Amino acid sequence: MHSLLTIGQLSKLSGIHIKALRYYESINILKPTYINPQNGYRYFLFATIDYVKLIKICADYGIPLKEFTQFIDKDGQIHIAELLQQAEEKIRLKELAIKEDKYQIEQFKKQIYLSNQLDHSSHYHIEPGDEDYFLESTDATILSEGYYHGIQKMIQEIKKKNLIFDQRIGIFMVKNEDQWKSFLACKVQKCKKDSLVKNIICLKNSHIHAEHITKDNLENKIKQLSNEQNITKILLLETIEEPYNFQTPHIELRYFI
Repeated sequence: MHSLLTIGQLSKLSGIHIKALRYYESINILKPTYINPQNGYRYFLFATIDYVKLIKICADYGIPLKEFTQFIDKDGQIHIAELLQQAEEKIRLKELAIKEDKYQIEQFKKQIYLSNQLDHSSHYHIEPGDEDYFLESTDATILSEGYYHGIQKMIQEIKKKNLIFDQRIGIFMVKNEDQWKSFLACKVQKCKKDSLVKNIICLKNSHIHAEHITKDNLENKIKQLSNEQNITKILLLETIEEPYNFQTPHIELRYFI
C-alpha cells in the first residue's frame, strides 16, 4: 500500500483530525480507495489531501456537509468548481460580517472615549460631523420595552430603504408650543444630500453640548434645560462606558444650543 495513505497519514498531511475524516466518511462525502477486508483499515489516494482540505473550508464557512453529496456524481466524480464557487461566496459574506464587526468594535471604543470625556464635564462640546439619524414618531420612553420593540422595527425599515444602520439608538425630542414630541432615533451612515428618504436629520454644523445622566434624573434635567436655557431640541442616546453598569446605565444627553 505504498501508493496509498492510511487515515492517520491523511490526517497528518492534511492537518485535519482523524475524527473529522471519519465523520466525512460516515456521511458519504469521503470514500476510501481501498478497505482491507481482514482488518477494516481504510486507505486513500494522495489526491484526497486537497479534497479533504476543501471539505474543511466548506465546513468552516457554513456549507452543510450533509448537502455535500449533491456535488458528487453517481460514479464518484466531484464537481470541484461548484464547490469552490459556494465556498468563495461564503467567505465573501464572512469577510463582510467581519468588516462590520470590526467597525462596530471601533464605534464602541469611540463611545467609551466620549463617555470618559462626559464623565469629567457637565457641558462637553461635541463636534458631531456628518451624523445622520433616521426618525420615527413614538410615545415610548428610552430604555422601555416599547422603545426596544420600536427600534427593532425601525432597523428593519432602515434596511428596506437601503440605508446602513450605524449602531447608535435613542430618542430625539423637539419642543413645540410647550409640548415635547418624541421620535425614535437610529443613526445611519452617510445619507446623501439628494436622498429621497424622509425623516432624516443631520447634525452637521449643530452646536451641541452633552453630558451623562441616568434615566431617573432625566425628566428633571429636561425641565431644567428647557426653563433655564430655552433648549428645544434634545437627543438621548444609549452609550457604552468603562466600566459598564447594567443596573443604572448612563444615557448620553445631547442638547442643541
